[in-house]
Amino acid sequence: MAKQAIDGFGEGTEVVRVYLAGSLDEAQKAEAALDGAGVTYAVEVEEFLAPTILGSGSPRPGAGFWLVEADLDAACAALTAAGLRRGLVDRG
Repeated sequence: MAKQAIDGFGEGTEVVRVYLAGSLDEAQKAEAALDGAGVTYAVEVEEFLAPTILGSGSPRPGAGFWLVEADLDAACAALTAAGLRRGLVDRG
């Protein structure tokens, strides 16, 4: 289990985003945590709004981490254990 292209999950497989990293360092830490958890995931470049000093959002690139829903709990636990909470996608 490891990183793969998003289309590697196969047609018709529903994937969910588990994490959005805002920097390369954060993305590398997320990859290490997910590799350690033994889950298969895909990484896609995504644009998100980052807060600015003035309070408005400024678009910037990030790395979205996608996986099958069955691996969501294990991935969240691994990312949390690695101290990566800020980019976790709200599951509520």
